[in-house]
Amino acid sequence: METLFDSTCRYMSDSELIYEITNSKKLVTETEQNSGQYDLNGLFSSLTPGRKKVATAAVELYKRLQSRYNGQDVIRCSQDINALMQPFLWDLPNEELWVIALNNASHLIKKVRVSVGGISQTAADVRLIMRILVEVSATQFAVVHNHPSGNNQPSGNDKQVTERLKKAGEVFDIRLIDHVIIAGDTYYSFADDWRL
Repeated sequence: METLFDSTCRYMSDSELIYEITNSKKLVTETEQNSGQYDLNGLFSSLTPGRKKVATAAVELYKRLQSRYNGQDVIRCSQDINALMQPFLWDLPNEELWVIALNNASHLIKKVRVSVGGISQTAADVRLIMRILVEVSATQFAVVHNHPSGNNQPSGNDKQVTERLKKAGEVFDIRLIDHVIIAGDTYYSFADDWRL
């Protein structure tokens, strides 16, 4: 019986893996004609609804397992935040904003996706974020969002939102420890840049 760690797929070529997922020789041929380059979004859109649902579920489960394998139940710095959230956000085509609720010992209480936006921005509802934090009795929190553009530098809006969240947190005695922007394989931390 195969296990989760069965290494069969590790030894397959990209073309073989694409065929396993899609069962389409046409897509394999197109990939080989493009010097092995392939577009995952295009690949997923070519799947039947049933295969697409299974493939999407497998990818999401893998991202969650990666986050857990990184042992991120204690959040003390931007590297911990990035290790926890990068598997979820690094390759998204649109922006998402998440809040990470922590207790006094910096243990993760809960992580919640607060909003899903467009290519260049997403909404940050300060009242909603504060409600989430109060409901789980958080004493500290971090916010994380992604930049699909690959540019990890904060926008003017990112700076304003960070300041508003910091002030709102102070009202509720819930400390904002960081705001991290994930951009592909890189990230930016407001705390590391002494902006908190």
